[in-house]
Amino acid sequence: MFFSKAVIGRNDWWLYLLGFVAVFLGYTVGQIPFMMVLMSAVNNNDDLDMSDLMAFQNNPDFAPFGISPNYGFFLLLLMFVAAAITMYLVVRYLHNKPFKSILTARSSLDWKRVFFGFGLWFGMTLLIEAVNYSYNAEAYEYTFNAAQFLPLLALALFLLPIQTSFEEFLFRGYLMQGIGLYSSHKWIPLVVTSIMFGLIHGMNPEVQEFGFGTMQVYYISAGLLLGLITVMDEGMELALGVHAATNMYGALMVGYNGAAIQTETVFRTSDLNPQLMTAIFFLSAVIFCLICAKKYNWKSFTKVLDPINLNKEEQDYV
Repeated sequence: MFFSKAVIGRNDWWLYLLGFVAVFLGYTVGQIPFMMVLMSAVNNNDDLDMSDLMAFQNNPDFAPFGISPNYGFFLLLLMFVAAAITMYLVVRYLHNKPFKSILTARSSLDWKRVFFGFGLWFGMTLLIEAVNYSYNAEAYEYTFNAAQFLPLLALALFLLPIQTSFEEFLFRGYLMQGIGLYSSHKWIPLVVTSIMFGLIHGMNPEVQEFGFGTMQVYYISAGLLLGLITVMDEGMELALGVHAATNMYGALMVGYNGAAIQTETVFRTSDLNPQLMTAIFFLSAVIFCLICAKKYNWKSFTKVLDPINLNKEEQDYV
């Protein structure tokens, strides 16, 4: 069903390559305001030079540039807005598909599923954090600042979901369906896009902080979870919710040095164990999948091993 939607429209392999390049260019164009502001700060401050820009790649702290965290966060999100717009144009006009065809096999996006995925994952993360806080409170610093937090909340509610949704559109929708057109079984596009998801995050500052191998295990595992629930549920609604909950929690609730998202969170922690974080993620993923399997009547997780049967009748629908 979900993979069958891939046959809609124009699907030559070179169109997917062209589409990926176009999205990358859209993402690059979206970085222009961000880079202009940083370069202006360097040019107008004798204490800054290009080495500070290089250091920013490892620790995206806007303070040395005299830029407020909220303004910096806004600039970072603009690149994803540009990429998401490009993604829509690629699907709609390059591939001649309705955009919802890469989102779900249902007649329309099921917002109840999106909000359920968001609420369940956010709630589980909050519960785990509370347990950790009860045992290790000294590792947390209360940093809540209402004047900074309220604008941040607005950014997190209205712009951050564009960033998380774009990544789902690209990996769990566009690329997973596209690779599925040339694959015999569902696990192939699931694994390939999960590895791609991990590699594309290989430039994140967490990699510099905690090591490439350690973080790739986490990123690829996250990609596998998001891809798995998309395949099992015949749509990316749950994945949209989980991804938004993950990044929104990091932007609003608990921050740490070296995080890709540097904002004025409610708490900051100085004791982040990436191995423990990954282990907790695995446990959370299993619980999440079992709850969703019960709620949405998923028959068997071996579904991801099934062959891909493309419904050619979909091809005429635009």
